[in-house]
Amino acid sequence: MQQLSLLLEHRRLLGREDFLVSPCNTEAVEWIDLYPDWNNNFAVVILGPKSSGKTHLSWLFSEKTGAKVYDAKELSDELFSDIVPINSSLVIENIDEIIGNFDAEENLFHVINYAQECNTKLLLTTEISFSSIQFKIIDLKTRLQSFPVAHIYSPDDEFLKSLLVKQFLERDIIVAPDVIEYIVKHIPRDTVSVKYVVEQADLLSFEEKHRITIPFIKKIIEKFEKPE
Repeated sequence: MQQLSLLLEHRRLLGREDFLVSPCNTEAVEWIDLYPDWNNNFAVVILGPKSSGKTHLSWLFSEKTGAKVYDAKELSDELFSDIVPINSSLVIENIDEIIGNFDAEENLFHVINYAQECNTKLLLTTEISFSSIQFKIIDLKTRLQSFPVAHIYSPDDEFLKSLLVKQFLERDIIVAPDVIEYIVKHIPRDTVSVKYVVEQADLLSFEEKHRITIPFIKKIIEKFEKPE
């Protein structure tokens, strides 16, 4: 399954109407909907596994608020005053990827402090709980752990089935329930995998004039599980 996951990195960001809300992501969606009324919190952390929808939500937040979106690694090459707007909002993604790098941690710590001084709301994302990471700057860890955390959990079967049906219908394709069941059981449990399989099934079924059946889907999945 790892090869399939590696080939699914490219993705197109979609609008709010394309984002399915379910118990696995309700916490994060509610914080975005509540903005700017964050109960005196100036920062919120979205914690979720890879490809769980964090970036999609970051861009939905950006569309709603006008916030710029930065990867945490980009902060080292920017002036804090250029990054942080006054009385506005900002998104910083992939915080966990810079932890352990003293200079990058220091830059993030200054950005957080400067944002609070500027009355700017921060939306931060991470794949790993901060309590599980070894920080170089303990004050940064303490600061990050003081922010409320909105969890995104791994998608359950019903969410993945609904997403598959929705994305197939958007392409005017009706797929039998047993095919949907098969896909859910045989792909990585993330939204990127769903999107990729739907795109491939649509493309190849058109090119080969073939119905989307379980054997047809199986070939699509196996093609990436066992690369030549």
